[in-house]
Amino acid sequence: MSISLLVVGHANTGKTSLIRTLLRRHDFGEVNDRAGTTRHVESVNIQIGKQSVLTLTDTPGFEDSIGLWQIRHSAAFHSYQGTDWLQAFNESHFAQDEFEQEAKILRQLTQCDIILYVIDLRQAPLGKYLDELALLASVNKPIIPILNFSAADSIHMEAWRKVLAERHLHAVIKYDTVAFYFEDEKRLYQSIQSLMPEDYDLITLLIQNREGAAQLRRSMACNLLSDLLLKAASTRLACSSYPPQNEEVRLFEDEIRTLERDYTSQLLRLYEFQPEDLIASPLDIQNARWEQDLFDADTLKEWGIETSTSALTGAAIGAGIDVMSAGLTLGTATTIGAILGATWKTGQHYKDTLKSKFTKQHFLCLDQATLTLLCLRGINAIQHFHQRGHASQQAYQLSPKSPSSNLLDRIKPYFKQAQQHPEWSQQDLPDDHPSKQGVKRQLEETIDSLHHP
Repeated sequence: MSISLLVVGHANTGKTSLIRTLLRRHDFGEVNDRAGTTRHVESVNIQIGKQSVLTLTDTPGFEDSIGLWQIRHSAAFHSYQGTDWLQAFNESHFAQDEFEQEAKILRQLTQCDIILYVIDLRQAPLGKYLDELALLASVNKPIIPILNFSAADSIHMEAWRKVLAERHLHAVIKYDTVAFYFEDEKRLYQSIQSLMPEDYDLITLLIQNREGAAQLRRSMACNLLSDLLLKAASTRLACSSYPPQNEEVRLFEDEIRTLERDYTSQLLRLYEFQPEDLIASPLDIQNARWEQDLFDADTLKEWGIETSTSALTGAAIGAGIDVMSAGLTLGTATTIGAILGATWKTGQHYKDTLKSKFTKQHFLCLDQATLTLLCLRGINAIQHFHQRGHASQQAYQLSPKSPSSNLLDRIKPYFKQAQQHPEWSQQDLPDDHPSKQGVKRQLEETIDSLHHP
C-alpha cells in the first residue's frame, strides 16, 4: 500500500514546487510568486513500474494560522481533545467562510501517514509558523520539516533548527526545490524509512530506482554531447572558391548551430524541461534573447579558451573555422601542416601551395578552439539541468567556465580522428562505437570530478 505524504505549509513556501521536483515534472499544479497559488487539494503517485510507493497530496497554504489557532482554543472547540476538534471544526461555519482554505488542509490530516511541513528558509520562524506547527502536532502524525530555499546560506537556519528541536522535530531535511541535489532527496526517503519501518525494503528499492534513473539521465546526456562533438568535428563544407564566399561561411556556421540546437533540445527533453528554461544558447534566435554567439571571437575569451592570435583577430571567415584542402588527411600532412588549426589570415600564405599540391578544392571545418567551446558549453548545460529543480522559474543562461586542460588534452585525439571521417557527420554512430565511447568516458569523468572535487 502506498505511503501517504501530506504536503503542508504556509502560503507560498514551495509545497507544489517540492512535489514538482520529486516528480521531475514541470506540469504538476501551478507555481507562482503570488501568494495562495494552490487553491485545491491534488494527489499524485511516485511509482516503481506500476507499483505506487508514495502518494503526495498537495494542499493550499495556511493563510491565517494565528486566527485558526485562536478559534481552536475558543469556547466553541475548547472542550475537544486530540483530533476530535477537527470534525467539529470542519462541520462549522468557520470551515465554510473565513477558514475555507485551512479547512481543506485539516480534512486531509487524519488520512495521511506522514506530514511534510514545508518551510521557506528565507523567512524567520514567526508566530504564525509556530501556530501551524502546534495545529499539526495536535493530529498526532509524524512530521518531517522540509527546509526549502536552502541552497544559499540563511541567517534563519539556526533559529529554525532551535524552534523545531524544541518541538522534538529533529529529522529536518534541507531540500531546495530550485537547486536540486539527489542526496537531499535521498535523506528525505531515509527519514520516511525510519518512520515507516514496515516499508523499509520498498523505500530502499525506491532510492535505488531514483538514483539509477539519475545516473542513466546523466549517461544519456553525455551520449548526446558525444554525438554533437563528433558530428561537429567531422562536418565540412566544400568551397567553390578560395577564400570561400560569405554565403558558404554562413551555411557552414548555420549547420554547426543546428547541431548544437538539436543537442540542447534533446537535453531539455531528457531532463523534462521546456525550451524557455534555457535562454543563453546563441543558436535559437526566437525572441531575440540569445547571447554569446558560437562564432564570436569574444565568446572564446569569455570561456577562457586560449587560441593562436590569428584565430582571434582578423580572421576573414570568423574565429571558429579552419581551412582544409581536399585529399589532405590530418594524420599525414607534412608540407602544409601549419595550415591546420589556422584561419584564413594564416592560410592565405599557403594559397598557391594548396592549389598546386592538391585538387584545388577546399573545405570549411571547425578549429580546435570552437570544438572546445562546444564541449564546455555542453558540459555546462548537463551540470545545470542535472541539478535544476522542476520548480525553478528562472531561465538559465550558460555560464562561462574555465576549461579543464586535462579534458582538452584527452579529448583532442577524438576530434582529430573525427575530422578524418567526414562521413560521420551524416551518421548516427552506434553507442558502442570506440570513438563515441571514448569521448563519452572523458565527459563522464570530467563531470564526476566537478561534482566531487
